[in-house]
Amino acid sequence: MALDDEPRLGCGRSIDRIWTTIDQPLNAHEQTCRQCQAARAQLKRLNEATQALREADLHDEALTPRSGVKTAIMDVARAEIRRSKRILLASNGNGTTEISEQALSSVIRAAAAEVPGIHARRCHIEISSATSDSSVDDPPSGQSGVIGPHLVIGLRSAVAPDINIPRTVQLLRQRIITAIPAGIGISAGTINITVEDLYDV
Repeated sequence: MALDDEPRLGCGRSIDRIWTTIDQPLNAHEQTCRQCQAARAQLKRLNEATQALREADLHDEALTPRSGVKTAIMDVARAEIRRSKRILLASNGNGTTEISEQALSSVIRAAAAEVPGIHARRCHIEISSATSDSSVDDPPSGQSGVIGPHLVIGLRSAVAPDINIPRTVQLLRQRIITAIPAGIGISAGTINITVEDLYDV
């Protein structure tokens, strides 16, 4: 004997079935069944109350997500996609040393979090030719000369409206230049920082 856990009325009709057809006209059975009609009336009031609450939530400013929520969600999604991308740090007879782009991005974001008035957003990392201290005596602005693969970092950010943007961006660049060699042991390479938005403090 099969077990039936669905809640049913005395007439044998499933309450779940009545709920799924609440917006449809009464069928032949429901037109003559007082139990179905009573249950339908109660469920209809519940449905109307639910819709009213849903509509109220849509227009409630307190429930409206901040403008940066979508960006933050997309950043997480992109980070998940990039999990498999690896960056080669070193290679010799004993094997290779690699790091994921996600882990390197985390180092960059941690450095950005230390700078007041700026929020890191999207971070993209590429690799070009290697550089070393002996070949780069005076690295140009945005670069550092340390042995290892040459990274090209593209960081998009949002800033507070009351800061000195050039000074803050330069401070962020210096933090990244310091953080990557300290945390990973390779050059920070070329750092391109784009300010694309303002955020409310």
